[in-house]
Parts: sequence; C-alpha cells; structure tokens
Amino acid sequence: MTKKPVKGWCEVSIEAPVFILEAIADFLSSLGAGGAVFSETSPPKQGFERLTGFLACDDELEQKLTKLKNYIHQLRQLFPEQEISRLEIQTIIEQDWLNAWKESVVPAKISDKFWVVPEWREVPKEAKHSGAMIIRMEPGLAFGTGYHPTTQICLKFMEKLVPEQAQTLLDFGTGTGILAIAGAMLGAKTVLAVDIDPLALKVAEDNIKRNNLQGKIQLLHAGADTKKRLSGKNFDLIVANLFYSELKRLRDYLVWHLKKGGFLVISGILKDQAKDIHSHYKRIGLSILEVREEQGWVGSLMRKS
Repeated sequence: MTKKPVKGWCEVSIEAPVFILEAIADFLSSLGAGGAVFSETSPPKQGFERLTGFLACDDELEQKLTKLKNYIHQLRQLFPEQEISRLEIQTIIEQDWLNAWKESVVPAKISDKFWVVPEWREVPKEAKHSGAMIIRMEPGLAFGTGYHPTTQICLKFMEKLVPEQAQTLLDFGTGTGILAIAGAMLGAKTVLAVDIDPLALKVAEDNIKRNNLQGKIQLLHAGADTKKRLSGKNFDLIVANLFYSELKRLRDYLVWHLKKGGFLVISGILKDQAKDIHSHYKRIGLSILEVREEQGWVGSLMRKS
C-alpha cells in the first residue's frame, strides 16, 4: 500500500534530566525523527533541559507516538526518582511554515568582522562595502544561526585570537558549523568540528560547502570513542557553546585536548550560572581572562596554565 504524502510535522517536547533526554533523543532517531534539539527549560532548572523533536505526519505517526509514549513510561519505571515532564504534542499542519520562517530571517552583522546571510537572501550592500566576512547559512533543524547572543560572544573572542594566537581550533558542539566556518575564514590552519547529532553534522557539511571551505574543516561524530579518536590531538583554541550541564560534564574532556597555554571559550550559560561554572574550571588550573555578558547570557575566555 502506498503511503500518503507527509502533511506536515508533529512536534513533541519533554523536559527531564539530560541523561534521560539523550536516551529519548536516540529513540526518536530510531523512529525516523526529522531532527531533535535540546534547549533550556523555562524557567531554567538546574540539571534539566527540554528536548523537542519532529515526526512526520504520515500513516505511521500514531504508531510512532504510541511507541514513544511507551518508551517514556518505561523510563519513568526505570528511574522513579527522576522527574520527567508530560509529553507535549503539537501538530504543525502542512503549510508554508518553513517559508514563513525564512521570511523572518534576515542578514545581520553578528560581530566586528562577520555578517551571517541566509542562503536565500542577497548580501546587503553594507556588508559588501565594509569588507566583512560573509557566512552563508541554512540552519535546518540544528543549532546555530549566528543570531543568538552565545554564538556572537564566541565569535568576538575568536576574532581576538585567530590566527595570531590560535592556529588550531576545536569547535565542540558545532551545530550548523558556524563557529568552525568562522575559524577557517579567520585563518586557522586546522579546524575540527564535533557534534553528537548526525543531523547537525549533515547541516554543518552543507554549510561548509556553501562557504567553499571543503577540505579546510574536518567533521567528527561524537560518541563513546570520541575521546580515543581525539586523544592524540591538542588545540590552541577550543570553543564550546553548550548548555550549563554539558559544560560541567565535559570539563576534563575539553581541558584534556587543550594545549598548555591554550585558550578555552565557553558560552551557553545564564548569568546566575557563571560563578559556579568559573569555580568548576578554576579547580583544574584554568584562569579566567575575560567574561562577556549579552542579553543575560554569559561567555568566558579562559587559559590553561
């Protein structure tokens, strides 16, 4: 029997501790989800994040939703002490929702040296005449359009360091690849972009091609063997634009891959989380060189002694 065409997307959202959300994200992927993103809960809740995934509205949707609900029920039984929110389900009817979204995304100057221009828009005269570096972008269902304050904070730190003080760059949690692309454009000789989401890496690969940077940026899927595969590599600069819980969990891993005297840029934390994160990294010998705050988000430049 021929399947009926997809009539849009079903958006599913749930809040829980990160390790549970990672399991749910993997399960959504096994159901053929068209992307899944992690975000802060609202209001922010320590140790918790929100997962949003997208399932196609086709003949198999109801069956997939039943499987997802059963899986979440099993997780509640396995971890009775953990708080897992109710699964929220919203159908996005077939429409020009993607085109409507595209209409709202416009070219923008995101730092002293960079403009980000969606591929469906023309480069503004102001950007052309200013000699700015232009990043062509199609975000798809992945993080990082360049408009978020945390991305802009990272870029401002990178502009001060690459390539004069940092010629090798690791972008951990690359999303759409925007920071890796910026690093290559700034003149970094080696750029490695890492992410746990295969969808994000595909989006990043497409964006690298849009900016004619094939061969200048290596992409790597993070997983259980990532540490082993990176163990022989150390970097002048590591950029990690991640959530609070991930920055805490990955501290030793990130610092392990940082050269002595190398720089670490972290962002993705809220103002009231900054003190705790800074203390966490200071405990293993990193010094805080500079802290930036924009719209309640904080980013920090650190150095390994």
